[in-house]
Amino acid sequence: MKWDRLKLFNVVAQAKSLTDAAVLLNISQSALSRQMQSLEHEVGNRLFVRRSRGIELTAAGIQVSEAAKKLSQSIEDVNQKLISDKTEPSGKLRVYATNAFGSLWLAPRMGPFLKRFPEIALSLSLRDAEPRVLPSQPHAEIRMTPIKSQDYIQIKLATFQYKIFASTSYLKANGVPASEKELDQHKIISYGEDAQPPLDKKRLNWLLWHGKDAMPRVPCLEISSIYGLAKCVEAGLGIASLPGWMNDETNNLFEVLKDLNGPALDITFCYHEHMREDPRINVLKEYLQNLIKDENNKFTN
Repeated sequence: MKWDRLKLFNVVAQAKSLTDAAVLLNISQSALSRQMQSLEHEVGNRLFVRRSRGIELTAAGIQVSEAAKKLSQSIEDVNQKLISDKTEPSGKLRVYATNAFGSLWLAPRMGPFLKRFPEIALSLSLRDAEPRVLPSQPHAEIRMTPIKSQDYIQIKLATFQYKIFASTSYLKANGVPASEKELDQHKIISYGEDAQPPLDKKRLNWLLWHGKDAMPRVPCLEISSIYGLAKCVEAGLGIASLPGWMNDETNNLFEVLKDLNGPALDITFCYHEHMREDPRINVLKEYLQNLIKDENNKFTN
């Protein structure tokens, strides 16, 4: 069996979905399917069957999966030992984060880190939904919700609060709401049905419900990403609840009704326990901790 195909199968087996595995591997689903068919031909057995919600490993698939995991872990252990023995951190490190936080806050601040550690090949993987990655991949995650696994180390970086923002142009044209009751007369922008935010959408759409006993406010616009929502607020289309850290990362935003706060979320730095001694992880963790400490005014603790 070729190791390249076993590596791919290892991801498929952990993701339990060809679609999700293809996204994680950054290849087309058809190409991944062809590789899996070739692997099945090599071993002479079906390795999995397709179900409505993903795949189910066959008895042969379970055996191959266990062998692939052990082999992958052995190679990773050797790789981690070689990396740890180096004087300077080096090699590729993928960091997963949500689109909004990764684009607006994280990416613009990575210049000093790259200058200090030029041997680290940093790759930012940004998505609308919370990151979904696998232990077999060297990575770190910056998350807004905890991972439900004891195999991950999770370090709190900060807590941020959702607050209420509008653009100065919108407020000039429509006035500044002085109370939650006056929100009824304003245009509210909210998350749409197909949004994939880190919290329950009703909780994040608290502005539609706050101070309402029965029927919620009707949004003037629904949008599926927090980045798009922030840009609509910037453009003066309405009022919205956004993370407090966004205030300094976007243009022309003005906080209103400062006494009203939405949900609070922790920003956590996460990595698999087998990367505990990885120098790339440790220097990035220290850099982010110092960075947020220096910018503490953007977060509430």
